[in-house]
Amino acid sequence: MDWPHDVRVATKSAGKTSASSSSLSPSSDVKFTNLDRIVFPASGYTKGDVLEFYSAVAAKLLPHLRDRPVTLERLPEGVTDKGPRFWQKNTPSYYPSFIPRVNFPTEDGKPVHYALVNDLRSLLWLANQNVLTFHTWLSRAKSPDKPDFVLFDIDPHQSSFANAVTVAKRLHAILDEEGLDNFIKTSGKSGLHVLVPWPASRQLKGGYDQSRGWAIKIADRVAAALPKIATTERSIAKRGSRVYVDAMQNGRGKHAVPPYVLRPTAEGTVSMPLAWKELTAKLSPQQFDLKTAMKRIAKMKADPLIALTGKK
Repeated sequence: MDWPHDVRVATKSAGKTSASSSSLSPSSDVKFTNLDRIVFPASGYTKGDVLEFYSAVAAKLLPHLRDRPVTLERLPEGVTDKGPRFWQKNTPSYYPSFIPRVNFPTEDGKPVHYALVNDLRSLLWLANQNVLTFHTWLSRAKSPDKPDFVLFDIDPHQSSFANAVTVAKRLHAILDEEGLDNFIKTSGKSGLHVLVPWPASRQLKGGYDQSRGWAIKIADRVAAALPKIATTERSIAKRGSRVYVDAMQNGRGKHAVPPYVLRPTAEGTVSMPLAWKELTAKLSPQQFDLKTAMKRIAKMKADPLIALTGKK
């Protein structure tokens, strides 16, 4: 594996420990274990492949993670029907001190110490703890009530991905008509995510109440324009075979899937940024798996979603 040069890598196998040659400082130790374990059964990708992936994409992923409270989706035995899956918000006390924590209590006052993934060492340490997907808040820890992007989740559910593409294109057209920057990526599973930087304009600003209220109105416009294939109906039973345009994740404490993260599918698919011209009927979310995504990301000169991090 081509490991980064700012992390000292040690792998444990058959009771023995061997350090890689890519090391600078013993204080940067990150020990990796069980690298041969199959994580994604359909593709055969291993835990070692997962660590290599996150090492390779860290430069583009970390700006989307930095200073955002995260919920960690952990699968200790990989993607299996019978294996455990944890959604972890609270950070255990035994986690290393180099992983920062922020406390945002629940509504009843129970403390929740969210981890922040601000550097490569933290990212890889957590991946070694079998974290596959990092789910972030839409705001940062220093300004938890102020989102810096709006998420529209285009969920085909019992409809088709081709219909999801049509719905996303209509949303894109509406946002363009409003003169607003908007970006598209695969969810990494079956759907699409459309994202808008927030505040979106001098008129469109404020906290979560304002961003969600605006997003709901836009989603309603999309559903009204495509009533046969799109809906904002929250009841699954009432949606039928229509694509769900979900704007409800725009709230404090809700989370979003950042670009460049793995999803717990049998194939090992990745949430990938797209150019709008790539959004065609030929597109398949499954075409971006661990290996193909890593190759695509390596060819990117810049992150097409960098505006969502507050940078240009």
